[in-house]
Amino acid sequence: MATINHRKNDDGSRSFVAQVRVKGFKPTSKTFNARDFTSPKEALKAAEAWGESQEQELRNFRERGSAVRADVASITFGQLVSEHLNDEKTTGLTSFKRRQLQLAWFVNKYGNVRAIEFANPVRLRDARDQLRKDGAGDGPLGPGTANRYLAAVRKCWNWGRTAGLVPKDSVWPPGLMLTESKGRKRYLTDDELTRALNAARKEHIIGGELMRCAVMFAVGVGCRQSEQLRVRWQDINEKSNTVAVHVTKTDTSRRTYLPPAVVEALKALRTASNVRPLPSAYVFADAEGKPIKQHVLVDAWQRLRIRAGLPNVRWHDLRHSSASFLIQNGATLAEVANQLGHLNTATTARYAHLIEGAKPTGADKLNEKLQRG
Repeated sequence: MATINHRKNDDGSRSFVAQVRVKGFKPTSKTFNARDFTSPKEALKAAEAWGESQEQELRNFRERGSAVRADVASITFGQLVSEHLNDEKTTGLTSFKRRQLQLAWFVNKYGNVRAIEFANPVRLRDARDQLRKDGAGDGPLGPGTANRYLAAVRKCWNWGRTAGLVPKDSVWPPGLMLTESKGRKRYLTDDELTRALNAARKEHIIGGELMRCAVMFAVGVGCRQSEQLRVRWQDINEKSNTVAVHVTKTDTSRRTYLPPAVVEALKALRTASNVRPLPSAYVFADAEGKPIKQHVLVDAWQRLRIRAGLPNVRWHDLRHSSASFLIQNGATLAEVANQLGHLNTATTARYAHLIEGAKPTGADKLNEKLQRG
C-alpha cells in the first residue's frame, strides 16, 4: 500500500508526498501541495488516489510479465527523449538534427510528464492543435508538418517500448494524424533541369561538383534523399550501369539502373576530390567522410533554387521528375515502380495521368492480329 508523508512548507501550507514501493521496481513518489487544491483534505485524497493507482499499475506490469525497466514508473518523458536521442541508431540517422528539433518542442511542454502517462489522447490532440495554431517558433504549421512532429514523437515513444521504458502493451492513440492535401506533383521541365545543373556548379559550401552530381543522381536514379545519402562507392557498378540501394523507406534493397551521364558525373566527382575514394566510403560525404546531413543538402538546394530561378521546387520533386522523364519517354508504370522502389502499386499510379492514351508496348503486334480477321 502507498505511504503518505505529511510535510509543512516554509509558507505554512501543507504537502502530502505519496510514495509507492513494489517489488521489482524502483520506488516512485509524487508531491501534492495543498495550495493547489481547495483544501488540505482534497490534496490528501489526491495523493492517496495517485498512490493507489500507481501501485496497481506496477502490480499489473508484474503480473503481465511486461519486460520493463525497474524505473519505468518514475522515468519522465524528457528522460525518455534523452535516451532515445543518445541511442546509437538514432544518432546515425541522416535526419537526426530534425528529429532532435521536433522532440525538443514536446520536451519543452511535457518533459516532466511520466513516460508511461505521456501517450494520452487528450494531451496529444492538444499538442497537435498547438502546433497548428502557434507552430514551433516560426509560425503556424500546416497539417503535413504537424504530422511530421507527431510521427517523430511516436517513433521516440515506440523506441521506449522496445527499450523497456514504456510497457509494450501500451497503445498509441489512433486518429491523431491530420488529413493532408493530395500530394503535389511538380516536375522539372527540360529547361529547368538544365538551369538546376548549371546552378549546381556554383555551390560554394559543399562544392559545385558534389552538388551537380547529387542533383544528377537524384533525377537519374529517382531514389529517395535518405537512400542517396547512404550510397557507397562499392554500391556502384560502372560496367552494368547499376547502383545498389540498400537503405530504403520500405526496409528493402534493390539494384537500380544508373544512366551513363550519372556514371560520368560520379567519375568527375572522384577526379575533383583528388583522392581515390575507398570502396566502403560514402559517395555524398562531408569533409570527415560521413554522409552529408539531410539539412545540409536541403540548405544547398535552397541556394541553388534561388540561383536557378526555381522557387517552388523541393528536393523531393527531383524524384517526381525522374518518374516523369521516364514515362514521357516510353517507360511503363511497372518499370517506373521498379526504378523508384515502389512496393505499393497505388504509389506509382499517381503518375498514370502522364501516359493516359499512350500506345502500350505490344500494341502494334495486337493490331496485326486484329487485321487478320
